[in-house]
Amino acid sequence: MQGLYAPAFLCYTLAMQNLHAYIKFLGLTKPVVVRVKTRANKHYDGLYVGRYSDKTGKLLEHKITIHVTENARPFDTLLAHELIHAWQEENKKTEFHGKHFRRLAKAMGEHFGLDEIYIKGIDEN
Repeated sequence: MQGLYAPAFLCYTLAMQNLHAYIKFLGLTKPVVVRVKTRANKHYDGLYVGRYSDKTGKLLEHKITIHVTENARPFDTLLAHELIHAWQEENKKTEFHGKHFRRLAKAMGEHFGLDEIYIKGIDEN
């Protein structure tokens, strides 16, 4: 593969190969759907949404959207960040970027060599 998109494609390919390892590390039990968009979102670079059954109210799957832009964090870092939100959903941790999130972000960062899964001052809301 040549051209402008070759490095980006390889980055996303490696991150998707790591997806299973990230899921295993976090112990997620529900399916994960990852969608990649090439257009920026003015509010966020990544988004997590849990999908629930209308009948039972049980969590069915995790839906993650990553917006790929020049100014966004690295893809694998955004993916790890949103997967931690999936862990919070499965474990009923209601804080957004609280102590559980920060603890897992630090552990994943150390284990997988990822920087800035949680950024103080940016991820505090």
